[in-house]
Order: sequence, then structure tokens, then C-alpha cells
Amino acid sequence: MPGADEESQLAALVEAAAGSATARRVLDETAGYLGAGVANLINLFNPERVVLGGWAAMALGDLLPAVREAAGRQALRQPYEQASIELCRLGVDAVALGAATLPIARLLAAGGVRPARSDRRRK
Repeated sequence: MPGADEESQLAALVEAAAGSATARRVLDETAGYLGAGVANLINLFNPERVVLGGWAAMALGDLLPAVREAAGRQALRQPYEQASIELCRLGVDAVALGAATLPIARLLAAGGVRPARSDRRRK
């Protein structure tokens, strides 16, 4: 696929899938593999929710029903029925947003008081 990086190549593949059977087949296969991976996570960890995020998940968002279907075929019935598979609502910067909350949570846990200089070095 044309593109300077993986993100632009994936976007081109998604766009090409509307008119190319080969591109559509590649995306369907990708959904199957992603669904298998999600099924493994569900079988191993029995989560309530699996959230797919990052630029790749956002680009492949239209495949979510196919990913759910593939996961349902391969996961154990009970854990799969108790889990939801969703796209991240925070967009492509979810990791950065989560990391940005850590110092704020630490400040709030300390009652808004900044730790002494010697305490900061130990952590």
C-alpha cells in the first residue's frame, strides 16, 4: 500500500477496501486475527471489558462487528457473554491522557501538598 508510514498505509488499505476485493479480504483476515487475540484475552483473564485503542484501532473501527464475531467463535461462551468489546472513546491519544492523570492523582492523594524534596527522590 502507498504511504510514508504504517498509519498512512493502513488508512489507504481501509479506503481501498471499498473497491478492491483483495483489500477487503486483507481487512477481513485482520479482523479474524484480532478477534482471535481478543478471544485469548477473554479466555485467560475473564475481563468485563476489552477496549481497543490507538491509531490502528481507530482506523479499523468499522471492523469492530467482525472482530466481535470472530472473538465469539473462538472464546469460551460464558466469559465471552460477560465481556464487552469496545473502541476507546479517548481517541488516539488515550495513553498520553492516561499518563497525564498520574501526577494529578498523586497530588490529590497527597491532599494537594507537594511532597518534601527528599520524598520525591525516593519515589
